[in-house]
Amino acid sequence: MFFTSTIAFTCFTTFNLIGQEQHDFDRLMIKRQADCSEVSYNCGMEFIRLLEENKSDSVKLLLRYWEDKCGMREPVYRAKILLALLQNEYDDSLLTEGSLNNIFNYQNRMDIIKNSTHYTYDNYKSYFGYIPPGQEFDRFTQDLAKSLKKRFNPETKEYALADFYGENSEKIFEKIQNSTFGESVLAKEYESAVKKFAKMPELHFSWITGVWIPTGKLSKLGVHPDIGYQAGIKHKKMNYDLTMTFKFLNSPNEYYARRVSTGTSPELTNHFFGGHIGFDVGRDMYYRNGHELQLTAGIAFDGFDALREDKENNLESESTSSYNFSAGVGYRFYITNSFYLGVRAKYNFVDYSLNNVIDFTGNPVTVQFIIGTVNNVFRNDNLRALKYRLRR
Repeated sequence: MFFTSTIAFTCFTTFNLIGQEQHDFDRLMIKRQADCSEVSYNCGMEFIRLLEENKSDSVKLLLRYWEDKCGMREPVYRAKILLALLQNEYDDSLLTEGSLNNIFNYQNRMDIIKNSTHYTYDNYKSYFGYIPPGQEFDRFTQDLAKSLKKRFNPETKEYALADFYGENSEKIFEKIQNSTFGESVLAKEYESAVKKFAKMPELHFSWITGVWIPTGKLSKLGVHPDIGYQAGIKHKKMNYDLTMTFKFLNSPNEYYARRVSTGTSPELTNHFFGGHIGFDVGRDMYYRNGHELQLTAGIAFDGFDALREDKENNLESESTSSYNFSAGVGYRFYITNSFYLGVRAKYNFVDYSLNNVIDFTGNPVTVQFIIGTVNNVFRNDNLRALKYRLRR
């Protein structure tokens, strides 16, 4: 009897413990975790209430709790900046690493409000800190920033930040470029971002038209139109281009040329059609407000047709050719960040008498007018977003 009772008690106790353990697992499995969507919304509303009740110390505790639960997201960053401005406690330590990302984040939020594309938020709630654009928190912080701006000198960081969060979210990069933010983390992040994109190479293409002006004994060939194009790369202050041009129209004066391959006597001709293909390098010496001045140098293969083919006498055409070393100066005026009008003058060192087709030479001058584009879409879009004063 005792043995039976002992077994019954043991079974009852065991099943009771198992039931309790199961109950503890149930409580563990259904334990509710803090959700940033709710935490951020409620903290945003509490931030408004506490400030309206002038409970600044409680606001600091609230922001610490908010950051601990959800991280340093843009709404938390914004609230910290505005609270410091309100209490006259701002210092550069508030501009922590990642400040530039928070600036862009807020600008994107303002774009959503401006363009009424609130549906964008649904796909990027985490990016926007779980605070819906254009609602109570945004309206309150904007009004607060507008009122705070009146307290500060327009040349100060405090004014720039209040202006940014108040009504001019696009102007802060101008303030950074004007050294308003000095050596702060924000200014350093901005400078680093600009350097990263500015050093990227750009593709260059241009159409060339101008005149080829011979000098010395070569001047008897007369001035000729010169057309062509350039294609290459612009990287920082350096420009590297392949150049191809053609010069045409008959010479206004006749000159003697010989067919070297047949050994015939020199013939009078006024035929002229030339080409130039080479590689040019340019160095930007001055660039400001859309104006750019370059020094250029080049190496090329140059020449022109002197005698036409003579089918009746079974004679082939004949051309003269030469090396071409050039040096010059160029000027560009950028109408936009990518499109420019330019002019270039080059002095060309040649010797057209090398292959004995003609017995005279000289060093031509070329004056060229240029319409060109310089572009790297990824580079320029990012610099434009940074409001960097690129060329224009």
